[in-house]
Formats: sequence, structure tokens, C-alpha cells
Amino acid sequence: MHDTELIRFQGIGSGIIDSHAHLAKEFFAEDQKSVIENMKAVNVTQIINPGIELKTIPELIELADNNDSIYVGIGLHPHQANEWDEFSAKTIENYINHPKVVAIGECGLDFYYNNSPKKEQIFALKEQLKLARQYNKPVIIHCRDAWTELFEILAENSEPIRGVLHCFTGNIDVINRLKQLGKHVDFYISFSGILTFPKAQDIQAAAKIVDDNRLLVETDCPFLAPLPVRGKRNEPAYVWYTAEKLAELRKQPLVTIAALCTTNAQKLFGLTD
Repeated sequence: MHDTELIRFQGIGSGIIDSHAHLAKEFFAEDQKSVIENMKAVNVTQIINPGIELKTIPELIELADNNDSIYVGIGLHPHQANEWDEFSAKTIENYINHPKVVAIGECGLDFYYNNSPKKEQIFALKEQLKLARQYNKPVIIHCRDAWTELFEILAENSEPIRGVLHCFTGNIDVINRLKQLGKHVDFYISFSGILTFPKAQDIQAAAKIVDDNRLLVETDCPFLAPLPVRGKRNEPAYVWYTAEKLAELRKQPLVTIAALCTTNAQKLFGLTD
């Protein structure tokens, strides 16, 4: 292991789950195997590895097939939403029943960058929500500067939908508005390394009020390394630092936070130990 400080997390309960990582060759071409070994060494027991482009699905599934601890989400990121066409849904459907595919996504809305036009982002998201409902899969949502539009989309259909707001960047108001959508909208909140940043006060405030049974933690690696390793490439082993900050904010033991986040991820994604 290259980060000896992580050793202190080895004996924390039964481990923890990184609910969102991008452990793809694009980012880990040379050391993917050792990164997986690193996470196992500090008892990161499982990861969800969502795709952002449909063309990478075969690579992600192959990695999951070769690693018991890795599961896959398949979908189209809002940055690539303009690529959604008549074959996109068929592509997802071709893989949706694979035993390692546990979610639709990463999909959503990003009106900060607007790499795809807003109209096309909304259309691609609605199409992927249809698939999530049709196949009873949770959806992994990316939302940035588009909370009003996201809630409108979730509210316009009364059919049940479940999922996670990944890499949460909202505030207390967003948490309260989510609760007001009704019981048919069943969403978890996943906190990334941003939670550890000193200026992330709105996110930290929100983290204090999320219900215990809706908490998740993630790395979103290789991006957004948490403060203790800021400047390094992020990886699943570092999810412990975000969990530690979450425990501090909520005044709960780290072992409790790890157990909650593990149980919640297993429930949402249908994982087994």
C-alpha cells in the first residue's frame, strides 16, 4: 500500500462501500489492479462503477466479471446527452439483465457546464428514467445547477423511482425539497470528497440532516480527492476520509457511519456481502 495512513481504517467494523467510482482504463490504465488491491487492503468491500458513455459498457462489465467486489451502472452522462439516439435505449437493454449491472446511470442534468444543450439533457434523462422504472433498477443521478428542473422531472411521473443523488452538491433546502416530492421518489444522498473541503459549508450542513437510512459515501474517483489527499488522483481506498468527515459532522462514530453507508448501498443496489 502506498498510503500508510490508510492502515488505521483496516479494522473499522465490517468495512465500507464506495458507492460511486470511475475505475476505468481511461484513468487507471497502468495500475488498475493495484488500486483494487489497495481498496481491499483497507476493507473497502465493494464499489459501484458507473459508466458515463455507452461505448464503455463492455469494458466495465469485463472488469466487474473479473472482480467479485465491483458492480456496474450503465447510462449516459449529461455531458454526452447529445449522443442519445434511437439505439441508446437498446444498447442499455442489451446489458441491463447482466448480474453485475445494478443501476441505470450515471445520468442527469448539468447546467453548469452545459456540454450538451439543456433540452437534450432533459430528454436523455427522461429516457433513462423510463428504463429504470421498466427494469426496476435504481438510477444514479448527477445534478449540478439544475435542481428545479430535476425535481420537476421527478414529480411529473407518479410511478415509483428510486436512486441516488451522487456527489451531492446541494444544500439543506435541496434535502427538504426532495422529501416533499412524495414516497414514490425514494432517493439516497451520496457524499464525495467535496464534503471535506473547508468552503463546502452548505454541503456540510446538509450532511447533518440526511436520515441515517439515506446516507452513502463515494469517491467519484479519479476526481475530487478528499482533503487529506488533496492533489492526488482519487481512488476507492480514499472513501474512508469522506466517511470520517461525515462521522465528525454528524457526531457519530466512524464505525456507525461505515455500517450505515454499507447497509444503505447494499439495499439500494441489491448487493450481497
